[in-house]
Formats: sequence, C-alpha cells, structure tokens
Amino acid sequence: MFFRQLFDPASSTYTYLIADDETHEAVIIDPVIEQLDRDLKLIREHGLTLMYVLETHVHADHITASRALKQATGAQTAVSSDCNAQGYDRMLEGGNVILFGREDILVMATPGHTSGSVCYLWRDRVFTGDTLLIGGCGRTDFQNGSAESLWMSIVENLFRLDEQVLVYPGHDYKGRRVSTIGEEKQFNARVAGKTREEFIEIMNNLNLPLPKRLQEAVPANLAGGARLPDPHGARQMQVAREPGNSLRSVAAQQLATLSASGSLHLLDVRTPGEFASLRIAGSINVPFDRLDPAALLARFAADAPLYCMCQTGTRSQLAADRLRAAGFSNVVHVDGGTNAWIAAGLSVIRGERKVISLERQVRIAAGLLSVLGVIAGALIHPAGYALSALIGAGLVFAGVTNSCGMSTVLARLPWNQAHV
Repeated sequence: MFFRQLFDPASSTYTYLIADDETHEAVIIDPVIEQLDRDLKLIREHGLTLMYVLETHVHADHITASRALKQATGAQTAVSSDCNAQGYDRMLEGGNVILFGREDILVMATPGHTSGSVCYLWRDRVFTGDTLLIGGCGRTDFQNGSAESLWMSIVENLFRLDEQVLVYPGHDYKGRRVSTIGEEKQFNARVAGKTREEFIEIMNNLNLPLPKRLQEAVPANLAGGARLPDPHGARQMQVAREPGNSLRSVAAQQLATLSASGSLHLLDVRTPGEFASLRIAGSINVPFDRLDPAALLARFAADAPLYCMCQTGTRSQLAADRLRAAGFSNVVHVDGGTNAWIAAGLSVIRGERKVISLERQVRIAAGLLSVLGVIAGALIHPAGYALSALIGAGLVFAGVTNSCGMSTVLARLPWNQAHV
C-alpha cells in the first residue's frame, strides 16, 4: 500500500496521495498549487501514474492544483456535481466509485460545510475534507453551507462507519494528523454529546472572519484551479480555462458569498431602465451599449476584481470579454445574471418603474417584425417577405458573431434610459 499525507503550511491543508502497489496507478486528494513541484516530484520518484485528482469541495482558503496536475500528468479531475463548478472532467455523486489499479474509493455525499462537500472512503480510512475535522468541523456560513445538513452528514453518515475507521481531515491547525471515527464520536467538541439543536446553535454563532483568500480562491477553484506554472519560473497563478473558453464565471450564490468580503466591483451592464427597475445592492450601472473600457481603466486598477452581470448572462459575457481584451486581468461574469440571483432567493432593490428586460424586448421586436413581414408578403406584395428574411438573417448573424445590433438600437430608446 502506497499512502502519503502531505501538508501545506500556509493554508494548513492536508493533501493525500494514494497508489496501487502493483499497477502504480494513483489518485491525489485536495492538492495545493503552491505545492505542485513537491507533488510532481513525489509522483515521478515513485514511478506513479496519476489517474485522478479529487477535490472534497470548492476550497476558499487555497487554489487547487487540479488543472496544473492534469496538464502535467494527464489525470482526470473530479469534484461533486453539487459544487456547480465548470473546470473539471468528472462530476461526482454520492455512491460513485473511483477505480485505480486494483483499488477503489467510495464517494460519500456530505453536504454542510458547502453544498458540494464530499468525503472519500478508502480501505480503513476516510478523507473528510472540511466536513469533519479532528475535534471540530468546517464552518457553514458561506458557499451554500448548512449547519443542519452538516449535522446529518456527520452524525447520520460518517458516524455510522466503523469506529476504527481512520479520519484524515482536510485541515488541522494544531499539528494533529489523524483521528478515528470512534474518537470523534466521543471527543469532537462540536458534535460529541450535543443535540442537533445545540450543534446548529454553535455553528450559527461562530462569527468567524472570512477566509483571506476567498476572493481569489473560490472563482479560481470553480474554474478548475490554476494552470501549470510558466516553464521559465514565473509563478503567476492564472485561473484555468478551457481552450476557446477563456472567460471565468461564477454562480449567483457564489457571488453573494464573495460580495460579503466587500472587495469586488459588481458592474451591471443592463440598460439604465432595467437597472432602475431592479438592481442588486452595491452594483454599479455600466450599460453595455456605453461600455468604455478605457474609462474604466482610469477608474479601476487593471487587476481589480470586476464582476459583470446582466439579466441572463449574455451581455455580461460580451462585456467581460471586452474588458479582458482592454487589459483587465481579473474579470468574471455572473452565470444567469439577475434571473439566477432572484431564483436563488437573494435580495434585490426594486424601483417603482417596471421595464421589460432588453432580452425580452429583442425577442418581441424580432418576432413582431417577422410576423409583419409575412403579413405584408401575403396581403400586400411578395416583397414584404424580405422583412422576415432580413430579421432571420440578422438573428443568424447575431448568433455567429455573438453580437446583436437590434439590442444596441433598443437600448437607446427612451424607456431604457431611465436613471435610478
């Protein structure tokens, strides 16, 4: 049996490397980008073939080395499907089995610390990430965390394992390396001897500061982690991107968590009318049709965290692309826009005036003009059909070029120019 427990002092993160003795196929759990050279050296020295890079959740205190290890070794990366992450090869569900050599690892769904937290059961040991720590457990106050879910994951899931199963946590801040299920059932300060209600009360009143690296770590890890460092030694940690899809994105719930740190700028690129009708507290209206990257560069630093939002995510992607091309290095677009924000039950500021979204205005206008073209062609003159054909050609052009001239025109109409 090949097993190594590795440690990153800066984040107090444990990384685990496991390999099959016969085939030398291996998996690594929760790697840290700053320890990439160490991990690759260990893999090479022992002649291992890395098959999987496994994450216990989307980390907020360090950037994962998942993507960099994939680039260097060809391994597949994996994370829970409930993390809503995009930059991974395999989306895991509870009950899945990871096979490597003659070994297998069982995926245990254990939400609570985050909605997508999982644990990995291998032989006589379980790798618990932040779900169960030695003498404690992970916090539940961001990334869709839930104290009630965490109680169920620990008491109704992990604590049903054999008491001799070894507990290998994702972190420890006191130099402790391993515990057992039996010890945690008896001595864990957050859980042992506590009722469900007492546990929830404890977790809801921890009042911990947000992780220092949350602002950079969560978006990076949602996208798969950091790229392989520059071969000439430059250690810039760039967010991993799929070929042809260089744009970073974040879900509405993740944005809500990040906004709590107060260190990002939320640019709402909808029209002033849409913004006046409904907006998110703290957002800045920068209408897409007036977007001036040069002016924003004079207002914000090139590495300032800029988050672009619209109603559905279409205009925000275009805006983010333009800002990146202009030199901004830390631009993210919000998946699903204000629609996703509202669907997640997050609060908004509503104005007295109601304005139909620009996306709906475009659909209405295109549909109306197409119908008028058909009517004109059938009742007045065949040349009327040209209007419908023109609208169809415009829609095709908009899809191919990822632009929309009609939305630009509609954005300048009076009802879309109302200010807050």
